[in-house]
Amino acid sequence: MNRPRVVVQGPDGRGLRAITIGGAPAGSAWSQRDLRRQLRRAGLAPDLDLADRALVTWREAGSDVWPDRTWRRRGTIALLSAGLLASMVLLVHIGRVDAFGALTFSGRLTGVLFMLAGAAQGIAAAAVYDHWGKRTLRYSGALVLVGVLITVASQGLLLGVWFQEREYTPYLWIFLPLSLWSLWAGWILWSERAWTGIPHPKSFTAGLTVTALLASANFAYSALYQPQTALFHFVVEAKFGTPRRDPKRPLVHVPVTLRVANDGDVPAYVLNSIYWVQGRESAFDGGRTKLMREEWRTDVESGRDVELHARPTAYRTLNTGVVVHPDSWVYPGADFKTERVVQLPANAGYDQLVAAMSVIILRGDRGKIDPKYRTPVYSWREKTDRFFDCSVVECPDYVMHHARVRHNNNILNVTRRPRYVSSDRWLRETDSGITVWISPFNTKGKLSAHAEPAERYGVDQYVSGLAVLPFPALPLQAAP
Repeated sequence: MNRPRVVVQGPDGRGLRAITIGGAPAGSAWSQRDLRRQLRRAGLAPDLDLADRALVTWREAGSDVWPDRTWRRRGTIALLSAGLLASMVLLVHIGRVDAFGALTFSGRLTGVLFMLAGAAQGIAAAAVYDHWGKRTLRYSGALVLVGVLITVASQGLLLGVWFQEREYTPYLWIFLPLSLWSLWAGWILWSERAWTGIPHPKSFTAGLTVTALLASANFAYSALYQPQTALFHFVVEAKFGTPRRDPKRPLVHVPVTLRVANDGDVPAYVLNSIYWVQGRESAFDGGRTKLMREEWRTDVESGRDVELHARPTAYRTLNTGVVVHPDSWVYPGADFKTERVVQLPANAGYDQLVAAMSVIILRGDRGKIDPKYRTPVYSWREKTDRFFDCSVVECPDYVMHHARVRHNNNILNVTRRPRYVSSDRWLRETDSGITVWISPFNTKGKLSAHAEPAERYGVDQYVSGLAVLPFPALPLQAAP
């Protein structure tokens, strides 16, 4: 019976020997065992005598020459695919946060580009097995090259951003090994000349360059340029309404209108807000004709108006509370109004009523706060494991809101230590107010005492002007 002649070509540079059966290509083999596997697939007998020169022709080298370094080749495959898969997971992890949660279009586009880059690396990881195998796919080397170049570019970007602050982050244990891996992988591909066979190499290089520049430009635009140029402005206002006398009781009801309006182009979080209405007590001297020098100096140093006949002696808090609940989201164009009513005796000994309000805002294009922030923590329910601290003997009561604040661009989140925003609303008899600070945790797991400038995270505080109402005139103005 005539059997087709088997021709085994000489080994190539990697030790792989091409096979033809009956003049038709039949694959390639790394070893005699691999050769018999190919012959079985072609329908030949598994016990074919490989030494029979009438059936098998060995060219350039005999049947005992198989120079493949199996373990070295498999080790290269394992390291290359592991590095590409690790980089894929990292890029998808970074990109998905921005792709589905970034406020701006450019931020979402950056996230999508990172996820697409991760997908390309997943394809490259699969192509590694073909390129370091029998190379049945024409462009498997080009796919691996793309994956490695993505790793080089992405790790360069991440390390460059990290170097600006040089803070410890757990992601460093990923950045640094992947950076070293990308250099090793690049050297391997250079020695393999993986770009050989790429059609239109200039267009290929230009496409990679444009994609990298587009991702970098979007990052710079969303993280640096846009937050600096978009108009951010709020209107905060407190106004007294028309007082009303109670028809049954000796009381006066004084309405106060509180307004918060976003008349800029950027949405924002409300970190905290407070309003207060105070009654001013004063001593009067209608016979005075001249101010003493020491008196106006004292008034100026205290930040008070200089008055000839009235000398303020005390301010009493009549009403105080929250205007907009912390963690509220305010869109551009939103105009929020609410009213409070101050009730006080008609014969109260105040000469003026004073109202004001304050709101602390976080730009929505600069940061995001975790939902935990909306849950208040009360100082009078203090626990030993909390981070309350007070340097005076008796601390005033306050309500704290605390949670992690994240940059609007996830590249910054993975290259920086976590930051936490905290805000207090202080409650005192004579005055009230709100404060905010941003800081990381220290080595003991507590909030660091070194607060950072809140402005770098887009935090700003708006305080209304003082609304003043003469109190003795109220019974005359109040409706019966």
